Amino acid sequence: MPCAAQLLQSAVTRLQSAGSDEPQANAEWLLACALNVSRTWVLANASREISPEDEAVFNRMLTRKEAGEPLSHIVGFQPFCGLDIRVTPDVLTPRPETEELAELAAAAFDRRGRYEFLDMCTGSGCIALALANKFPQARVLAADVSEAALRVAQENARIHRLTERIQFLQSDLWENVMGTFDLIISNPPYIPTADLEGLTCEVKHEPRLALDGGEDGYNITRPLCQAAAGYLKPGGLLALELCKGQAWPLARGLEEIGWKAEVKKDIFNIERFVLARKI
Repeated sequence: MPCAAQLLQSAVTRLQSAGSDEPQANAEWLLACALNVSRTWVLANASREISPEDEAVFNRMLTRKEAGEPLSHIVGFQPFCGLDIRVTPDVLTPRPETEELAELAAAAFDRRGRYEFLDMCTGSGCIALALANKFPQARVLAADVSEAALRVAQENARIHRLTERIQFLQSDLWENVMGTFDLIISNPPYIPTADLEGLTCEVKHEPRLALDGGEDGYNITRPLCQAAAGYLKPGGLLALELCKGQAWPLARGLEEIGWKAEVKKDIFNIERFVLARKI
């Protein structure tokens, strides 16, 4: 029987040939999931022999990864702000940039406050869950146009025992939203339609509905911002994640209609986030 190290070496070679990003890390995660152990365990037990049954499970997962399927779809979850978020093909895989957005927004509020938060275009519910987890006295509304995405988000809330503090709402942007909020946060679809074909194979496995921002990338962001002031409490915060090159034009547009806006960079030094307050 092959040992863990041998399986990893072979897997890395296969993933490299397939053009996969981070082949070593992906191979380690897949083997850990196949064995139902931690990635740390895999690295600490490199000489451990792997049974034919576990090897078969690992090879099935590896074949899916070679085909470009996102790791999160294969293993079924993605870590986000300390929570394991269940992921399916119906939702966008939570990314480090979105985790940064959630942390930036959270830093603007007192953890003990009784707030009303709105997560627009919630998808997997990752932002809504992170905020509910960080703010035990807050109430969170998680809205999305996709029924399938909302089912995943609701399941994530159940898993993390946050269903009592998160309300889920099917809504085409503001269509069914009522009330006002201390924070409106969103990672909306923002990729220009023409750019979708140039995305990596993994990203192409994501739901198009969660990616396609229309001709200029602002099809969702524009109406979201146009009506946001009417749904914010005095001094409330609007926090958005955007595509490279979109943040400053949007911030300037908001300032022209009476907002105070700032742009923040992500960990890759890309100007990706807009934080704005109505003045």
